[in-house]
Amino acid sequence: MSLIKNLIEYLNRIRLENGIPHVSYENSGVSSFRVNYMLREQIFSHYDKNGIHPCYYFTKVGNYYGSEEAIGYAEYSQPWLREGVTVINTSKKIMYNMVYNDEESDWGHRDTLLNPCFNYADISVAWNSRHIYLNITMIAKWIHWDVYPSIDKGKFYMRGKLLEMRPKSILIFRDIPNPCYTSRKYYDLGKLIAGVVPRGFMYKDIYTITAKKYRVDGELEIEFSLPTQENGILTVVLIAEDPRGIKWEPKSGKSINQCPILTYAFKSGGH
Repeated sequence: MSLIKNLIEYLNRIRLENGIPHVSYENSGVSSFRVNYMLREQIFSHYDKNGIHPCYYFTKVGNYYGSEEAIGYAEYSQPWLREGVTVINTSKKIMYNMVYNDEESDWGHRDTLLNPCFNYADISVAWNSRHIYLNITMIAKWIHWDVYPSIDKGKFYMRGKLLEMRPKSILIFRDIPNPCYTSRKYYDLGKLIAGVVPRGFMYKDIYTITAKKYRVDGELEIEFSLPTQENGILTVVLIAEDPRGIKWEPKSGKSINQCPILTYAFKSGGH
């Protein structure tokens, strides 16, 4: 825990230097799963070997909030056991470069780590004699659940209480896993295939699903039928407005004050 505590404190130091509120530690289980997977398979990628993105695993291990992943890696030419101090210092260097030297990734790591939308973080490190893998999962935990998101007979349902954030849209993305995705330097959720709205509203450019229940007035209750015959990894994304007025300047083109407070991913159809 001391290693993780040290890295969480370092992340918070960087956030505070940039005028961003601190995060609390969340043992989500996904960061540990992801770094140990990368170490075991000797693969440095946001995707697993089958081309499945990390949000799927965030949900699979039991997390029902919004998330984004940042990963780092270090390799040493000579094999020798890495003691804790070396691992901590190397991980801090990776985190520093994610924020301050991230041009090659178009500042995506920077904006994930600094985004004030995220109020929790999970950090894990796995290593052997020559390799260090770092995973930082930033978490937007703004819903107190009464009923966790679930799917039953093609219907999606969730109910809870909103904490500060103001929901604006529900979008559904579809991704077809492909092993070639492991070579990507980034990840995404795939193609936007649908939007969910209350009765009387409609999206112009995407398939519109009219919700059976759509309540977002402090209380959250959503029920709707999922798109049929859609194979792959589907992700239901609940996007909210952050009303706190925290000033920050994303460099990767992210929208200010737009917060994904749910990224619920699952396998659909034949996958």
